[in-house]
Amino acid sequence: MNPEEIVFLERPESISWEEISAVLKKAHAENVKNGIVLPYPTLPASELYAKTEGRGGKMLVALHRGKVVGTGAVAIIEKNLWCGKGKYAYSFLDAVLPEFRGEGIFRQIAGIQEEYARSARVDRMLFDTHEQNRRMIAISEKNGYRKVDFKVRAGDGHPSVLLVKWLDGCPISYSKCRRKYAWIRLNRLIKSRVKYLIKQL
Repeated sequence: MNPEEIVFLERPESISWEEISAVLKKAHAENVKNGIVLPYPTLPASELYAKTEGRGGKMLVALHRGKVVGTGAVAIIEKNLWCGKGKYAYSFLDAVLPEFRGEGIFRQIAGIQEEYARSARVDRMLFDTHEQNRRMIAISEKNGYRKVDFKVRAGDGHPSVLLVKWLDGCPISYSKCRRKYAWIRLNRLIKSRVKYLIKQL
């Protein structure tokens, strides 16, 4: 396949949320089979708009001959975290169909998300994923992301990792990030285990 045949743009009206939902489900089918269930790809098409464009975010698509082969959403969120205060860009709904992986689609979408973050004058990109989604975490760490937070999702008990990338250079040392993340992870796992044991009583 010629990479030049891939077009990247903000979701046009001709692309339905049902089509985006189908791509997300197909792209994450292998994760689901391996027990890595992420919350956003499982949302029905009717909720995808509310989570993206409905709250002022951007839904990006990669098209090959008019068909969606990759997706990525970005929204500006205001929340104070230990690794920075104020607004940040949140990346989610990232997916590439299996037969189109290795063509640089994910990298291109991530680049567009970062451009959008800069245009919105925020200096951090964040996203979260299942702790067992090691491939995504490894790719992201190579691209400058660092693990900064950990939580056990309510309802399903799945461990989730939050990663951040500072767009203008990281103000926190790599070793401090690692220590802080390890401390947060240990504490959250202990609290989750205690809650589980209390429920068993």
